[in-house]
Amino acid sequence: MVMAMFILRKANMNDLDFLVQIDREDEGITPTEEFQKSKENVEEHRQKILKFLTDPDKGGFVYEDSKCHKQIGAIMYLVSNRDAVYPWKTVFQELDRDLFQDDGRFIEIFQLWIAPEYRRKGLGTKLKQRVEQVARELKINLIYTHTEETNEHVIEFNKNLGIGKSGAVQFGIILCVSV
Repeated sequence: MVMAMFILRKANMNDLDFLVQIDREDEGITPTEEFQKSKENVEEHRQKILKFLTDPDKGGFVYEDSKCHKQIGAIMYLVSNRDAVYPWKTVFQELDRDLFQDDGRFIEIFQLWIAPEYRRKGLGTKLKQRVEQVARELKINLIYTHTEETNEHVIEFNKNLGIGKSGAVQFGIILCVSV
């Protein structure tokens, strides 16, 4: 019996369809059938996810099972700025300014997903740790995760990583870790 070997690597253009699929099928929301089928929406979403592979302030990592040559997990992140002017209201201004470093930069986790049959094997932890490494390389001291208060498994997962609740907002809670 050949043991599965998990490979953690930087996401690349060959991962685009996979990243789009996992984001569109996010278990935290239930997209309508119309949403899933809309060709315009699919292309718009594809362009959004493409930026995680091409924009220097965004990135991602993928876990692959080398035994069956398939992607089994991913994390996408972006470098954001608490003090930036956004064309929409953000939750960042609701958080204590003292959480953020002087220049306002932080890393925002956009998506973390592990295939159900591979969960509870430490892969999500390793993906988060890899983003912590990126934060240290960029001299960023805060990683931000937003989840709904009902996502108890996500809250517990982050708690086990030492990531604590830093605030509550209208549509969920904010989890932050200093790196």
